[in-house]
Amino acid sequence: MEVTAILCNHAEAINNLLFISAGGVDQAIVQSGDPGPWQVSLGIGLSIEVPWQQTNQEHKVVITLIDADGEPVDLPTGPDTREPFGAELRFNVGRPPQLAVGASQTFQLAVNVPVLPFERLGQYEFVIAIDGSEVKRLHYRVVGPSGVTIAPG
Repeated sequence: MEVTAILCNHAEAINNLLFISAGGVDQAIVQSGDPGPWQVSLGIGLSIEVPWQQTNQEHKVVITLIDADGEPVDLPTGPDTREPFGAELRFNVGRPPQLAVGASQTFQLAVNVPVLPFERLGQYEFVIAIDGSEVKRLHYRVVGPSGVTIAPG
């Protein structure tokens, strides 16, 4: 499957159309002196081309977040608990009767993360996998006002 993906402020998939607001986001600039964690709201718009032979099957999209060292980014899930960020979606694209034999179809998905607390400045990547195979990475940075990505010590 081929995937086109974009980071944005908000994404919606309605009637197999993808609506995005402020697409092409690749960084958050935090204010000087703000100690974090920095609350960021992000959306991810996905356009997936599903080949004929992979229609009428359930597929799983998994989106994870890793830091510059390739380690999963843990987020607070409760007062004393943390888990790696992750989103999981499932889809199944059928074959409408008017579809030509062998033709692929495009399917739209949207994921919104209303509050993502980044605890460190630096480089991050959203890793998108379908059915266990990585298909795309979206780069994201959390930087200080001068573009600094290393937190002052």
